[in-house]
Amino acid sequence: MFYPCKQTCIGRVLDSIEARARHGFQCYIGEQTMFFFPRIGVMSLDTPERVKYFGLQNNQSCAICRKRKGRSAARTATCHSPEEIAELLACANEEVHTRPLQRRRKRARERLARHGLNYKKRCKLTDHAKRSLVQIDSIGPRLFGGLARYERMHVYFIAYCTYLIELLIKSVPKSNYGAVHEVVRQCQQFRDPWTGVTHPRLPQLLKMTHLTAERRVRAIFYWAHVLGIHARVIYEPIRLTARRAVASLQLILIAVRGHRAYTSGELDVIFKEVGQQFFMALEELSDWHDEQSCNRQAVMYQRDPEKYTEPVRFEKTKRSVYVLYPIRLRHVKCTSTWKYYSSTFFD
Repeated sequence: MFYPCKQTCIGRVLDSIEARARHGFQCYIGEQTMFFFPRIGVMSLDTPERVKYFGLQNNQSCAICRKRKGRSAARTATCHSPEEIAELLACANEEVHTRPLQRRRKRARERLARHGLNYKKRCKLTDHAKRSLVQIDSIGPRLFGGLARYERMHVYFIAYCTYLIELLIKSVPKSNYGAVHEVVRQCQQFRDPWTGVTHPRLPQLLKMTHLTAERRVRAIFYWAHVLGIHARVIYEPIRLTARRAVASLQLILIAVRGHRAYTSGELDVIFKEVGQQFFMALEELSDWHDEQSCNRQAVMYQRDPEKYTEPVRFEKTKRSVYVLYPIRLRHVKCTSTWKYYSSTFFD
């Protein structure tokens, strides 16, 4: 049995939309006759399908901005230029037979790889859709028409909540498990703001077993009650950091739920400044736990070097920077001071 690839399947759907994008189609609603002109606003693709269809390098690559190796996720990245990417893809896939053109093709392939794109898997979106793509002048041109977006369930409700919950569980000493359970038991049930229906109560917060996307979101608001003002259930050096991470993620989750109206300026503050604080807090929590783990491993290594391995401290991620000099191209290595979790915020 023949299974067509994703490019072919999605291309057939795009051809049908593109065929009606210029002249529209007639529709009868009640006693009125109306013309509609379809446009493509979003593509609902999960991460594996999005990577394959848009020709990304891996799951960590971003089709909106350049996620460079060694760069921090808390740093605002540069957006892809559609014209530049199209030229690089054309140069990376052309047939050449001379040494200068081969070196030019090699540099184009390396540049695409640094920007997170795979030259062997060119997305054919623009071959099928031209008029049906939505262009917003205030935002500017976007690669693939801005369709390579991250949907909120897998990114915000699952990924971001999982990042924080895992670190919070590690930050609670075993002697404080009883206090956490007691606060969870006393916490009131949350209600739906529209219907007033109560949400099911979470039995515990120190395990992530059977946590759906909705329960992970609910757990973040439970953690706000558990931490309270002083966050005494958390190790003392990271109490303020844990509270900052929970508060910033709460604001992000409220904004993406769609139950409240925000202006463009308010959303910019939430997704840029508050999002930056969230990732910086995650990094501080992770650094503290890594330091504690290395210290414990160092003690065991000093006690019995033959049984335990020597701990390896976290090293700065190395990235390559090419500096063009008048005579020749030199290869210079430099380092970055940040670890990163994700680049889906800062588009």
